[in-house]
Amino acid sequence: MTAAVLFDLDETLLDRTTSLIAFLADQHNRFRSRLGYAAFEAWRDRFIAMDARGHTHKSVVYPTILAEFSGDPAAADDLLDDYRERCSSFARPFAGMAETLQELRSRGMYLGIITNGETAFQSRHIEALGLDRMVDAVLISQTEGLRKPDPALFERAAARLCAPASECLFIGDNPVADVLGAHNAGMSTAWFQCGRDWPADLPPPPGAVIERLSEVLALVDDVSAVR
Repeated sequence: MTAAVLFDLDETLLDRTTSLIAFLADQHNRFRSRLGYAAFEAWRDRFIAMDARGHTHKSVVYPTILAEFSGDPAAADDLLDDYRERCSSFARPFAGMAETLQELRSRGMYLGIITNGETAFQSRHIEALGLDRMVDAVLISQTEGLRKPDPALFERAAARLCAPASECLFIGDNPVADVLGAHNAGMSTAWFQCGRDWPADLPPPPGAVIERLSEVLALVDDVSAVR
C-alpha cells in the first residue's frame, strides 16, 4: 500500500537545467559589460559545467568564471545576489508535473517534497511552480538541519505526512542522495532517470526507473514494482 508520495525538487519536479539556462541568458544580457570577453554560449556552457547540477556553490562559480573570462571581479557578489533573487522567475516544471500531482491527490495520496539547499532560494522555486499549494509538506535541508541522503530526513518527512516510511514512495534524480537515501530509510523508490546512466560503482537501483513524471501514477497502483 502506498499512502504518501514524496519528491525531490531539482531535476525531478523542477526542470532545473532548462530553468537555469533561461536565467543565465537573461543575466548575461543584463551584466554583459562586466562579464569579460565571453559570448553567451561560452559563458553558459562553462557555468553549467562548473555548476555540476547544483553541487558547486555559486559563490565559487561566479568568481572563477569571471576570472577565466577576464570579467570584473567585483561583479561576483552582484551576480550571486541576482541569482538568488531572480533565478526562480525562470522556473520551469517537467512535463506533467501539475497533472501528476493533482491525480495523486485525487487518489487520496499525501504529497511531500524533500530538497537539499538554502531555504529562501528553494522556497522561491517551490512557490514559482505553485508547489506550495499542491503538497502537504516541504522539507528543506537548511531549515531541517539535515541533508539527504541522511535517512533521518526521510523519516521526518514520513512522520510529517503521518505515514510509515514503508508506505511512502520517493521519486528523485540523484542515485545516492535521493534513491539510496530513501531506500535506506525504508521507503519505496523510483529513480527519475532523464536519459542518464546509473553510476557503475553503485549497486543496481533498488526500485523502479522512470523517464516521465506521469509514470508515477502506475507505480502507486503496483507496489511490487517499486519494492
